[in-house]
Amino acid sequence: MPYASRFTAASKAAQPLKQAFHKPHTSIGAAGHWIKTAGILAPFVIGELVQDADKRWRYIRMAAVATALLSEGMYTHHIRKEREEARERERECHALG
Repeated sequence: MPYASRFTAASKAAQPLKQAFHKPHTSIGAAGHWIKTAGILAPFVIGELVQDADKRWRYIRMAAVATALLSEGMYTHHIRKEREEARERERECHALG
């Protein structure tokens, strides 16, 4: 048993105290949530409203592409804003130093 306890102690010391948290795509907020929800519900709504099968599938594909593009655009905007804020903080730090 002493060998097992030394191994446990050594492995605990090598691990960081907290696991790193990676921000998920939900960081774009409530608008991102509603866009994804709209993309999920679009086939059901379109299926109820459009009777012609060819038009229905075309609209469903268009809705999927539109919600994906909108979601990615919002995420890209969010990342760009974060990077600009980080650059501004870096400029302020260099100006003070």
